[in-house]
Amino acid sequence: MACRILGIPSRRRPQLTPDCYLQMTAEMSTKMKIDQDRSKEDGGLGIKDLATLNKSLMLKHIHKLLRGDRNPWADWIRFWYDGGRADDETPCWRYTKKLIPEYRQITEVELGDGETTSFWHDTWSEAGVLREALPALFSHCLNTDVTVAEVMAAGGLGPTDLQPRLSTPAASELVLLHDALHAIAPQPCPDNRWLKGGAPLADINWDSFAPKKVQVFFWILRHHRTRTRDRLHRRGLLDAPDCPFCPGAPEDEDHLFATCQRLQPLWELLLPEQPPPTSALGAAEAVREAPPPMAPCAAHTAGLAVLWIVWKSRNSMVFNNDAHNTAAIARMVRHHVELWLCRAPRRLDVEPLRLWCSTALLTA
Repeated sequence: MACRILGIPSRRRPQLTPDCYLQMTAEMSTKMKIDQDRSKEDGGLGIKDLATLNKSLMLKHIHKLLRGDRNPWADWIRFWYDGGRADDETPCWRYTKKLIPEYRQITEVELGDGETTSFWHDTWSEAGVLREALPALFSHCLNTDVTVAEVMAAGGLGPTDLQPRLSTPAASELVLLHDALHAIAPQPCPDNRWLKGGAPLADINWDSFAPKKVQVFFWILRHHRTRTRDRLHRRGLLDAPDCPFCPGAPEDEDHLFATCQRLQPLWELLLPEQPPPTSALGAAEAVREAPPPMAPCAAHTAGLAVLWIVWKSRNSMVFNNDAHNTAAIARMVRHHVELWLCRAPRRLDVEPLRLWCSTALLTA
């Protein structure tokens, strides 16, 4: 009314039809979905996509299943579906089976006993996936779900595993395959898996009960980002790259954690029947494989403890000019492992790790 009196033209609101409301709702939903998926740095809400998160969690379960882990879910799957006791497949198992080929595409296997490794579909040999490396022979195979352990136990692929008549390319590939299988010796340990292109020591990194800061320390070491004096010198932050214990020798990762002269008595103590390691990651792997036999989680913790104390003793020399001898390093390793034992799961047998602390480390 005031607009009419003052002579100001009024703006009429457009009539919103139901179709307009539907279009506006769709546009708002799309914008909210985009904002949710964006990270907070990009202006979004940083909410993870539930479908991607659910897929990642299912791949984690598949990893435990194919690695041979013992947990309630894996035991239930093996009992009902691997044992053939289920009358019908559930939606959960159908979705799990659908993800197994994708899991095999992104992982590779360090062969142990071969019980959980697919002969044709897993990457366990230098040739890669055998169904792609030997396509002609694979096309004549009657059972494509056979494991490496089953093939090795049978001495190779026999007549019952293949079509009665082989083509010339398939016969040639069969001869090459049998020659290669003679050089493979299964080991009395479970198969080990990791992501393709990743470091094979990821199990040591994360499958342990060491504190998170120790796991992050080893992750940095695996990616060759540890701030050694040689690295700092190359970046112009130090005048010399020399090791604080070995003047004239550059302190790179392998020297700091493995080949430094101050560590040789430690390796003679921890690895009496093995040659001393020549690399930082090799040191962690050597400590993991050293006797006594123990659960993988406990063995990984022992390897992390040794490298962590080597790093701390080096820092003590750099910052406090306090040199630790072999006995002091052994005492520190034993002390840290005893503290970390309270973080171990109750179901885990930690007595072998206690025995390692009381034998290998108490002799120093």
